[in-house]
Amino acid sequence: MKINEIFYSIQGEGPQVGMPTWFIRTTGCNLRCSWCDSAYALEEGKEMSIESIIDSIPASVCNNVVITGGEPLLQKDLLTLMKKLGCFNIYVETNGTIYDSKLTGFAHFIVSPKLQFLNKEYEDNIKKWKHMATFKFVVGDKKEFDEAIAFCKKLKLDSMQLIEPVYFMPKGTTEKELKERMKSIKEWLFEEQISFVRISPRLHISLWGNKRGV
Repeated sequence: MKINEIFYSIQGEGPQVGMPTWFIRTTGCNLRCSWCDSAYALEEGKEMSIESIIDSIPASVCNNVVITGGEPLLQKDLLTLMKKLGCFNIYVETNGTIYDSKLTGFAHFIVSPKLQFLNKEYEDNIKKWKHMATFKFVVGDKKEFDEAIAFCKKLKLDSMQLIEPVYFMPKGTTEKELKERMKSIKEWLFEEQISFVRISPRLHISLWGNKRGV
């Protein structure tokens, strides 16, 4: 597998926020988001064997692992890695463009749709994920908020029995930006009486700033 970095930290966002975690960041992505906070993972990385990856994350230190990217579902050996990580609690962060039924059951998937790239194939794959994943949307302004709410309602994410609530995470790389946008998201949720969304912080930025390896 091509790996960008492996590090130990806490999960800063989404349903596992605050949880001590090993992070395995894969190299490569099939999207190019202008605001990507891990653009260094688009190309940078080195080939690692499954065995060397596992040796880098001792379960004696922590048995939670997040496989992120980039887009980890591009990695052809992802299923093998997840099977070898059987003693870990596995979480996979994906943009939802790819759906592979063989992967389900081995991890908790967090799907973060990138609506600016939405087409029929992308939407069809997201629909396949909706009964088995947590959804997280990155929101920078009211337009993106409205688009995310409309998409949730279109897919009936506002009414179905989900594994977790839908998470809205503020876009930003500084604590000031994140605080201001979280306040705005809260106001919009209250104004529109939306209760199926939970606001996610970006705790790692609040603690360490916009740095790699945290």
